[in-house]
Amino acid sequence: MDEARENLDNLEFEAALARLEEIVAELESGELTLDQAVEKFQAGMALKELCERKLTEAEAQIEEYVGEDEPEQEAESLFK
Repeated sequence: MDEARENLDNLEFEAALARLEEIVAELESGELTLDQAVEKFQAGMALKELCERKLTEAEAQIEEYVGEDEPEQEAESLFK
């Protein structure tokens, strides 16, 4: 695992999401060169994957906890 990926994995969900929102704004500004846009896009995709992974892990933890007390209740319903 390279250093950039390791640093990315250490980000908390909120920090990763905030950085992803910044990148989207930068891409939408239209002020980046093509090379910069590609680099930002790649960074954004990595952050998106990180956020999705962290959400999946959190959902699994909630399902495990909820499953211990109320087996028929799904964790997904807690977020609605």
